[in-house]
Amino acid sequence: MSRAIIPNVVVGNEFTLPQPKIRMTTPVAAPQPVLAAPTLDDVQLDFEKVPRRGRAFFTYPLEVFHRYSVGAFALLFLVVGSSAITVGGAYQSARITLATNSSNTLRIPAQPLRGPNTIVALASTGETVQRIINQPLSLTVGGQPVAINADTIKSWLQVVANHKQGVAYIHVNETAIGKSLDEAATPFTKAASDQVTVTYSDGSSSVIATGKNGSKVGDTTAARQQIAQSLLGAKGLQANLPVESLAFAAVTPAAFDKLIEVNVVSKQMWLYDKGALTHQYPISAGAAATPTPIGQFKIYSKLAVQDMKGFNADGSKYLQPHVRWINYFLPGGYAVHGNYWRPQSWFGAINSSHGCVSLPDSQAKEVYDWAPLGTTVITHA
Repeated sequence: MSRAIIPNVVVGNEFTLPQPKIRMTTPVAAPQPVLAAPTLDDVQLDFEKVPRRGRAFFTYPLEVFHRYSVGAFALLFLVVGSSAITVGGAYQSARITLATNSSNTLRIPAQPLRGPNTIVALASTGETVQRIINQPLSLTVGGQPVAINADTIKSWLQVVANHKQGVAYIHVNETAIGKSLDEAATPFTKAASDQVTVTYSDGSSSVIATGKNGSKVGDTTAARQQIAQSLLGAKGLQANLPVESLAFAAVTPAAFDKLIEVNVVSKQMWLYDKGALTHQYPISAGAAATPTPIGQFKIYSKLAVQDMKGFNADGSKYLQPHVRWINYFLPGGYAVHGNYWRPQSWFGAINSSHGCVSLPDSQAKEVYDWAPLGTTVITHA
């Protein structure tokens, strides 16, 4: 808040002292005519002779003030002027200290950001930021190096300028660091694949899906805090994210709400509902030159009808119109669908598709209605 500074020097006629007020008295009687108006001294003399008895409590001080009004105003001016000069001088001194004694006047904002911070001169902010983001950073995930570029490091910083004080606050955002570490860990995160074993009616069993261990990156808290605490020093960083193994589980079809099993060698399909075998169909899988992928998948898209087109093994194009009851389980065009252009004898006997699993339209409609999105499909030899 600015304060007015009253000058301690009066120049010219800009300041006029107040004129004294003359108190006139009315004579009780006038035996002789008044020859001339009373002078100031005469009035003051009369004023002193007025009896004090019967006057109001504040009358006498006011009369004194009127009598000595010139001196009173001069004294009041000196007192007020000297006080204003003292206050104004102190305020001006404080402003000078604020501008020059920076070590004592740099302040964190009213609501400082949580985490590591540093304060730098506003003019050197760009140079300081460049030094921070260009420092060497060595990050390994499971012992494998992962590159972190300058733009990523820059996204970990927040800069707040205070132009009034001529400084900038550089803050490290630990949340942004954690997000970057999670992104770096993504390629090393893999879900485990269950090993699925089926027991048939004759008592024999077979592993239709081989189990595979998964992996995940361990807790990143220590690495995130280490980077945050060292980042502003601009002396280089080194951090490692541990990778943990996820063991696969050994399960049966009972572990799935619904499961479609496809044996591309025997050319058969089985449907399991909570472990109970409900249907079995002969199928035609991919030809030798365009085989059906082997593995464990899920239905992610369903279409009642679609024109299918693509390339044959020799590079020529094909178009198959109005294919019905399509259940896509793997990107790239792999699906379980109906096949109206092959005779019934074809299924269970010949693999000739471009990688899809096909069966007659009537049976494909049953599979389409039975299997919702998310149904597991396991193909094996």
